[in-house]
Amino acid sequence: MNVGRHRRLTPARWASEGGRRLFDGGGRELFARRAIACRDVRIARRAPFADTVSACLAVHRELAAAVATAAAAGELPIVIAGSCDAAAGVLGGLTRERCGVVWVDAHADFNTPASTVSGFFPGMALAIVTGDCYASWWAQIGNAAPVPQTHVALLGIRDFSPAAERERVERSRMLRVAWVDGQPDGDIEVTVATLADRVVQVYLHIDLDALDPSIAPGIVDAPVPQGLSLEQLDDVLDAVTGRLALGAVALTTYTPSRDLAGATHATALHVLGRIADHCATAPHR
Repeated sequence: MNVGRHRRLTPARWASEGGRRLFDGGGRELFARRAIACRDVRIARRAPFADTVSACLAVHRELAAAVATAAAAGELPIVIAGSCDAAAGVLGGLTRERCGVVWVDAHADFNTPASTVSGFFPGMALAIVTGDCYASWWAQIGNAAPVPQTHVALLGIRDFSPAAERERVERSRMLRVAWVDGQPDGDIEVTVATLADRVVQVYLHIDLDALDPSIAPGIVDAPVPQGLSLEQLDDVLDAVTGRLALGAVALTTYTPSRDLAGATHATALHVLGRIADHCATAPHR
C-alpha cells in the first residue's frame, strides 16, 4: 500500500448523492489530518438511461478502469456507491491474486434470476461476483474470474428474500456470521482468521444497512432492525485489518435525503476514519 496516495472513487447513483456529501462534508479532512493525499474521482454513466442492467454496465466499466488504475499505482480505492452492485465494477478492476471478499450487509444479495421474486438487480450482487449468474455481463466489465465461495465471509446478515435465497446461502460454502437480536450468531475473529488462512487480501464491502437503524437510518432500502452497533462494526474492522490487506473498500447505500438528523453521515464518517487510520499505519504494498 502506498500511504500518501489514496483515491476515493464515487459512482453516481440515482438512489444517493452520498459520495459527494461525505467527501465534501468531512471526508476530505479525515484523510488530510492523517497526511494522506486523497483524490476524488466521480464516475457516472455518460449515455441516457436505458435499463438497469445496461446502465450498471456502463458505470461499472468506468469504475473497473479507475480501480485498476488506482491499484496499479499502489493506491487504495475507496468507493462510495449508492448500490451494492458496484462490487462487480470494483472486483472487475482488481487482479485479485489470493483475494477474498468480506461482505458486511443486512442482506445476502445472493439471489439469481431463478431465485428472485422482485428481479432487484443489486440483490444479485454477491451471486454475480461468485459466478452464479450474469457471467457474460460481468465479463464485459473487467476481471470476471469468480470469487470462490470459500473466499467469502458474509457478516451481519439477518434479512433474506425470498426463502430460496436463504436456502442458497445455507447450501453455499461461504463463511458467514448472521446477526440475531443485535448480536453475532458466531465468532467474528474465528471467521476472519479462517478466511485469512485462504487469502491474503480482501475487498471489504460495507453496506450501511448492516448497521442498526439507530445509527444508520439514511439508506436506500427500508432499515432492518437489530443490526451492528458502531462498536461491533469497529470489532469487525479491527479483525479484518488486523489479519488481511485491503485491496479495495466500498461503502454503499448512504442516502442523504433520508438522513434527516445526520446520524448516517456521522456513522459513515466514522467508518471512513477507521479506514484512514488503517491507511496511515499499514505497511506499503
